[in-house]
Amino acid sequence: MSDFDTALAGFAALDEAELAAPWSFRGQQMDVRYALFRTLEDAQEAHVRAASVAMPESRRILSLAQRAFGDLRGLLAGLPADLVDRAPREGDWPVRQVLRHMGVIERRYAVQTLYAVERADAEPVRIAEDRLPTPADMDATGTLADVLGRLAAARAETHRRLGDIAAALMTRPTIWGRYSVDVRFRLHRFAAHVVEHTVQCEKALDALGWRPAEGRRIARRLAALVGEIEGLGAVDEARAIERVLAERLASTRG
Repeated sequence: MSDFDTALAGFAALDEAELAAPWSFRGQQMDVRYALFRTLEDAQEAHVRAASVAMPESRRILSLAQRAFGDLRGLLAGLPADLVDRAPREGDWPVRQVLRHMGVIERRYAVQTLYAVERADAEPVRIAEDRLPTPADMDATGTLADVLGRLAAARAETHRRLGDIAAALMTRPTIWGRYSVDVRFRLHRFAAHVVEHTVQCEKALDALGWRPAEGRRIARRLAALVGEIEGLGAVDEARAIERVLAERLASTRG
């Protein structure tokens, strides 16, 4: 688990009363809640700077997927271990299975999109099924942090391979299910798929009787924004905000 995930989990566990505890900022008496909101304000400043930089459309699109992943990260950071493998109802997926599916589809989408960008005109528009990742290719064992880490790595690989697609290639044809679409459509699918299954995780946890504390509700917004900053290419700024959050969590416990 990274220091940022630890900090997210720490703040996410705080309820209303704990967030109201005193915290000092620039010599002024504030509360712990503002430690989170001040970090959110830092992230907003970084986001405005990152979003003002000229960049390929593909990177802007994929930054939305990284924002969605940050939201998922905030939802699940520090989740009690006994909830990871509990199915909310018979036949429903537990959180671990949802994350495994997300990892498989992340890789499949990346391979399919890259094929659409790189294939020769004489090659079939639909990629051969035996070239695509399968559930066996996604390791979902270990702790929740382990599984999220592998999904994060798959997301990073997507950005590396598809974040700088030339504008002329965005309309190249590809197949999604039974439909003829283009590369732009496929790129937008990444974020939508992460959101879809984040909602699935929310519903599963709600059915299990788990409710997020106020701290998690705030930290989740922050994690989403940090994800988008990273997705826009401002990786150093994203890491700096992550360090600040960890430092502020430590300062609330001093």
